Amino acid sequence: MANRAVGVFRASSRLARLCPDQVRRTRFRRTGLGRRGLAEDHVYAFLRRIADELTARNAAEAGLREENARLKNALREWQSLHGSKPRHLADQG
Repeated sequence: MANRAVGVFRASSRLARLCPDQVRRTRFRRTGLGRRGLAEDHVYAFLRRIADELTARNAAEAGLREENARLKNALREWQSLHGSKPRHLADQG
């Protein structure tokens, strides 16, 4: 397999993540003469499946990010209309 850094996700930091196009572009070396190797059609079918799943995951994540932004904006609007301090803090000050 080509030497490529594989994307890693950690909660504490966002590192480069594996993209569908990276999976699609990955090519495996052929085995030498007289050696057994993997069936290329199975390998590439699996890579297509991974790429499709990454595409679906990325789309779902983008939708969740949009929903999160919408909810944050709605919360900020609500807080500006009703006061941003929780009631127990407002009574103290």
